[in-house]
Amino acid sequence: MKLKDIVNIRGGKRLPKGATLQIEKNKHPYIRVRDMKDKYVSLDELEYVPENAFPQIKNYIVNENDVIISIVGTIGLVCIIDKALNNASQTENCAKLSGLNKTDAQYLYYFLKSDAGQSEIRKATVGAVQPKLPLYGIENITIDWKSEIEREKIVYILSKLDDKIQLNTQINQTLEQIAQAVFKSWFVDFDPVKAKAEVLANGGTLDEANAAAVAVISGQGMDGLSMLSKDTLTQIAHAMPCEMGDDGVPVGWENVELDTQFKFIGGSQPPKSEHIYEYREGYVRFIQNRDYAKETHQTFIPVSQRNKCCNKKDILIDKYGEAGKVRFGIAGAYNVALAKLEPIGQNKREFLRWYFNRAEIKDYLQASSMASTRNSLNSSSFKGMKITIPDDHFLLLFENFASVIIGKILQVKLENTQLKQTRDFLLPKLLSGEVGV
Repeated sequence: MKLKDIVNIRGGKRLPKGATLQIEKNKHPYIRVRDMKDKYVSLDELEYVPENAFPQIKNYIVNENDVIISIVGTIGLVCIIDKALNNASQTENCAKLSGLNKTDAQYLYYFLKSDAGQSEIRKATVGAVQPKLPLYGIENITIDWKSEIEREKIVYILSKLDDKIQLNTQINQTLEQIAQAVFKSWFVDFDPVKAKAEVLANGGTLDEANAAAVAVISGQGMDGLSMLSKDTLTQIAHAMPCEMGDDGVPVGWENVELDTQFKFIGGSQPPKSEHIYEYREGYVRFIQNRDYAKETHQTFIPVSQRNKCCNKKDILIDKYGEAGKVRFGIAGAYNVALAKLEPIGQNKREFLRWYFNRAEIKDYLQASSMASTRNSLNSSSFKGMKITIPDDHFLLLFENFASVIIGKILQVKLENTQLKQTRDFLLPKLLSGEVGV
């Protein structure tokens, strides 16, 4: 059966001449190819159509249960539109396939993501210099449109795996948000320190001051996730300074040059002739920026002293593109688009990780990279930046706390990797009938 017999197919629309997308939220999110990261469009970095430009593209919107497919650039990316993006505007670099219910939209998604579906997409793509997937090509894609009950069963099996993957992703997002909130409260806003200082300034006892600090820390939701025992909470509160210095920094903590706290170690780039795409003994995983979004195209290179290596917990940072974006979770040899931030001194890894995860720090480094002569992040990008460092004992307490979070995040990432492998193993077998439903 041809796709044109199942769905309505329509292209998107570019912004009017002179109009640019905005990051300020309004009612008109604009879906770009870069937002097509998984089964559903990512909401993390959406941009929006200005109110004065929307009337000119208002007829090019997507609705819930539409399926969109990228038709230029990275051709063949596929996403389903969920409720959150109902009536969003659609880029001209995508086509929408509409007219299906929720189950059939998911079946179409799984087919187009499968090897069989991607093969059909490649056959329908035209142009050698600038490949494009034309609408007439999409119309003539052949699909195995199984019986309704078979489609429902296939979708049920695969979507259960995807639902668990999505839940795990949300769990990790929550864990990261907790770590970010804690870092900001403790080391930027100094909330527990100020709470203690206020109690003491009003004539309270040290025990009352520590209790106030515990209340501030507990209010950040950590105890609800059983991350900190009562004894640990008390220990952290007791270790907090009791007053702020004249320089605006807690007494006993230091405001120091950021670039004195770590080494900036750039990656390596072996020739492509050394790349292989299945693991063999004597080879190591070659880590590229794209691997943190999807691990479907893994690369391996020979083990060599020239390689720059990292473990799963090391702090890596993008030098190009999303310069300043923190990465972790993959062990191997990283490429020249990445650098490792190796802490100088003990118990600073998690402190530095969550410092660099702050949005304002990422934005600053992004801007700094754009201003450099090579348009990239380098060791000089950190010159002039200051950071407030707590005493060694408190660094250890934070390292222990944040290490628990990182351990949980890595555990969930591993589970998601295994779930994706199971899903990708089952997908072609379910579609071909090799595994019965």
